[in-house]
Amino acid sequence: AGARCVNVVLGNLKRAISGVYHAIAQCKYARRYMGEAAYRFNRRFRLRDMLPRLATAMMQSTPCPEPVLRAASNFHG
Repeated sequence: AGARCVNVVLGNLKRAISGVYHAIAQCKYARRYMGEAAYRFNRRFRLRDMLPRLATAMMQSTPCPEPVLRAASNFHG
């Protein structure tokens, strides 16, 4: 079961890189791509809850300027 799970993860990651994230070779946003892949993989069985949770989080959060978002994403701590 463990080998199958690893195979699924690697297959999904390869497909995402070759299809959507073809610019990952630049490595500028590789960390973000991996974070998104981990988020989607960890929530793959709760698809029905994903949209309502996203909408709720968007409505409850305060606006954040782009420079603040960029500074937070470049943090390597």
